Amino acid sequence: MNTRKEMLQHTFNWYNGEIYEGKFILGFGIFLLISGLLFNLNGSTPTAKALLIPLAVTGFFFTSIGAGGIYSNSKKVARVEESYQQNPQDFVNIEIKRVEDFQYLYPMSIAISLVCFLIAVGLLYFVKNVHWQAIAIALILFGTAFAVIDYFSKERATIYYEKLLNYTEEKAL
Repeated sequence: MNTRKEMLQHTFNWYNGEIYEGKFILGFGIFLLISGLLFNLNGSTPTAKALLIPLAVTGFFFTSIGAGGIYSNSKKVARVEESYQQNPQDFVNIEIKRVEDFQYLYPMSIAISLVCFLIAVGLLYFVKNVHWQAIAIALILFGTAFAVIDYFSKERATIYYEKLLNYTEEKAL
């Protein structure tokens, strides 16, 4: 049975999972930024030097997403208990709608990852320019990271959504 305290804990688990994921995304972004810089500074081949811009762009993207996720979810965590205490059923209904509203992103992210991989393979196979091949490497990293991130996010969303529905069903009885 989902008590009010348990429902609140599930919500905190959801947001804390998002913050934890944001930290990994931020860390990966910083890793890519540093890697691009190190390849450029210490690399002795044109291929290594060509990685600077693609890795910097990809790293900046993940750094921004990670920092933004940590910031926005931290602000939400601070308001969860207050929102829940005001009207638990409205809070749960709003959360159900919020989780349902971003479900379309999961299939879309797999499609984006697939497109990144296909473009990368095409660039690596057909184009012999080191700059385009560096972009292909960045696309592979982007697509892989995107798929991994959403893999774990989808699992957390599914678990949280089930808890929300169970809470609603139990209150209806």
